[in-house]
Amino acid sequence: MILKQLSPITLQEQLYNELLKSIADGSYKPGDKIPTEHQLAEMFSVSRVTVRNAIKRLVNEGYIVKKHGKGSFVKEKVYKSEFHFDNSFTANCLKNNAKPSTEIIEATLTKGSSDLLNKLKCKSDKLIKLTRIRKVDDIPCIIEIDYLPDSFSFLLSLDLTDSSLTTLIEKNTENVPTKFIDNYTISFSNKESSKYLQCPLGTPLLEIKQTVLNQNEKIIYINTQYFLTSKYIYSKA
Repeated sequence: MILKQLSPITLQEQLYNELLKSIADGSYKPGDKIPTEHQLAEMFSVSRVTVRNAIKRLVNEGYIVKKHGKGSFVKEKVYKSEFHFDNSFTANCLKNNAKPSTEIIEATLTKGSSDLLNKLKCKSDKLIKLTRIRKVDDIPCIIEIDYLPDSFSFLLSLDLTDSSLTTLIEKNTENVPTKFIDNYTISFSNKESSKYLQCPLGTPLLEIKQTVLNQNEKIIYINTQYFLTSKYIYSKA
């Protein structure tokens, strides 16, 4: 495409608008590498200075990131979860005008450690383990592993893909989730989590160990969540 030399809009502005349009309509998707300065100069029949200035503006406005030695890339969208906003992944996604979805990796009644069995007041040597991948606009962002008492075995017969775990518990038991105790640390993705989150091995992850209490301050369930913070951040504001 050749830009209009006699247009009242500068060539730099025209190129900026064309690139921004390509990002907005999905021609260049988040994470995509855009053509080099030299390639863009040839594509639009403009100087590399014009290209450089248009790219600089897109970088400054947060549409593009430059990676040293690799080129320029459309910035990945990062979803923001407000700290304890309804404590709901689904609610946070909808608040961000994003589509939430869940992939169930594991939903089983399995033998538990004595520590977990005691904390959850299990009646046998088994507990419920749920492993779920939480996705935003079909992008995997969080691995969540939940441990629940064996008395909640009704969960194994329900569709958990599009349901809130806290809502199901409140609806089917006398427990009302009212308090969430979180402990934060940093961990690094292993082979399994890298596969689920589609990230390189050893990627830093925000690890949150959470204990959920009911209205009587008794433990309902315990979980560990691994956040890929390049895609999804946990914030107080």
